[in-house]
Amino acid sequence: MKKTSRLLAGLVLVMGRAAESMAPFDEAYDKTDWSRFEHLPLFRSANRMNAYNTYLQLEHEAK
Repeated sequence: MKKTSRLLAGLVLVMGRAAESMAPFDEAYDKTDWSRFEHLPLFRSANRMNAYNTYLQLEHEAK
């Protein structure tokens, strides 16, 4: 699996667990070790936004 695919799978896994347990997004994001993906293009500018959008979508689906 390519690193971008791993990152996306990780977003769904981590943010899905957070949304399911009703953990605050900031707490879940800050607890996650993203270091293995920091070298990916646009990681710093896009990851938090992608994680938040994933969290919101999965939170909505959990309702």
